[in-house]
Amino acid sequence: MRRLVIALALGTAALAGATAHAQVDLDMNRVTCGDWLNYDYGRQRFIQYWMSGYYNASKNNDVFDIKRLQTNSAKVLAYCKKHKAEPLPQAINKNAT
Repeated sequence: MRRLVIALALGTAALAGATAHAQVDLDMNRVTCGDWLNYDYGRQRFIQYWMSGYYNASKNNDVFDIKRLQTNSAKVLAYCKKHKAEPLPQAINKNAT
């Protein structure tokens, strides 16, 4: 009986691990300001941090500056509220430093 319980636990863990790695493709160039504004708080923050990492890496900058991220995010947020149809990367390029 004990072996059965252990086998079931291992099988369940293996299945859970196999299904937990779903891949999602997201073309950031298709995300508009309006899309981003309509995302929930967690998804907005995830995109902010991801885009910050992307742009910093493209400039070979490996320092995370939270103040800079907050300042740039506030600028992009204000811009996006007025330009909802604009792609988010363009809004970032126009407003972030």
